[in-house]
This record gives sequence, structure tokens and C-alpha cells, in this order.
Amino acid sequence: MIRHTIIATGLFLYSIAYAQSAVDAARLHSIGTNRTDPKVEAQCGMSLNTPALKSVSDQTIGFGCTSSYKNGSQAVLEMDFQYDPNFNPRGGDNISFVVEDVGIDRKMAAGGDSVFRLNPGESLPVLTTGSAYKESNCNDPVTKTEVTPIRGSNWHGWIAEETFAKARGRCNPAREYTARYRCVHVMVGNDKTTAQLDGVCLLRKHELSLENGFSYDLFMDMLRTLHFNEE
Repeated sequence: MIRHTIIATGLFLYSIAYAQSAVDAARLHSIGTNRTDPKVEAQCGMSLNTPALKSVSDQTIGFGCTSSYKNGSQAVLEMDFQYDPNFNPRGGDNISFVVEDVGIDRKMAAGGDSVFRLNPGESLPVLTTGSAYKESNCNDPVTKTEVTPIRGSNWHGWIAEETFAKARGRCNPAREYTARYRCVHVMVGNDKTTAQLDGVCLLRKHELSLENGFSYDLFMDMLRTLHFNEE
């Protein structure tokens, strides 16, 4: 009897989670997305579909590009999602990819400003010391760094998430260093191009506006649409 009750409870909870997932997917779809401007795509060598959300200035968010990724240079594909009317940034309120015309394996092997490095004999890279947050504004250390492989239409790479220790004493940690946010680093690319995001803190909660921050779920949906011009 107890076993049947446990199974029934498990199925009930699963059905609730599945139903919520379907609702979230429908709501995400209802937002709509915008494609990267063709001029920006040509200049930075990559495109992303961004959620059709508006910033504090009532402007629809989207990526712009500075410089060029060709001929050994670096381009910056950047998007602000500032919402706070007092312009008090949360986790930077900015997503920036540095794009280069170098293959991802070559980029990582060269070291330098690579977000990840691959240790000899290992199959999964680690976050480099120069890219890691290391600690919060209250000097609470990172207690865990989880690296996960990711893959898209014509690229592969990794995303690393850092978890901070709970604040102690009288110091109040900035919101991005609390459990409300997920702080991540990204490195993706193919044989021709590499793009790196050297850290952004994203809202953990499912939200379909920018009022409290940019949702991690929205970011991951956006990342899945990434496409490089060259392969």
C-alpha cells in the first residue's frame, strides 16, 4: 500500500513538473524573438535570436557589434538589458561575446585569454583562473564550478557555472552573488571561429521580462539559436 502511494505521488509530481514545463515553453514562445541585424552578423561573424523584450528606456534589446573578427582582430557582440530606472546594474546587465577568426581547439590550446583550458589527459576543460569570479564582493569564495558541454547548429563548446558560499558576518552580498542568480562563462566555436563570454550573472527564476534581470532560461534559449557564418 505504501509503495503504491509513493509511486502515485511520484507520478503526480512528475505530471505537475511536465505541465509547468509545457506552460513555460508556451510562454517563452509567446514572447517572440528578433534576428540579429544582417550588418551586425556580417561584422561579428555570428547571429543570435534575442527575446523581444524592452529595456528601461523602452527599447527592444538586441546585439550590436564593434570592431571586426577577421584578420587576427577581435570583435565584440554586445547587448545591454538595463532595466533599473536608477541604473543600478545587476550582474553587469550586459552580455558580451568576444569573437575571433580562430578555431576553438586552437584558441584553447594557445592559452592566453582563453576562458577554458584543457589539462593533459582530461576530456573536460576547466575554467581558467583569469576568467573565474573566485569570490563575491563579501569575499565569500566560490565553492563549486560546474562545466557542461554544449552544442549548436555548427558549433560546440562549454558553459561553466560558479556557485558562491553563503555570506557570513554583516556584509551584504550583491544580488548577483546570491542564490537568486546563476553566474556563467561560455566558450563556443568551430574550426573557423570562436566566441567567448567571460562572465555574466543571470536571474535563476523563470521570468519573461527584464524588470528583475535577464532569465537564465531565456539566455539558454537564445544561445541555442547561435550560428556562425563560417564553418
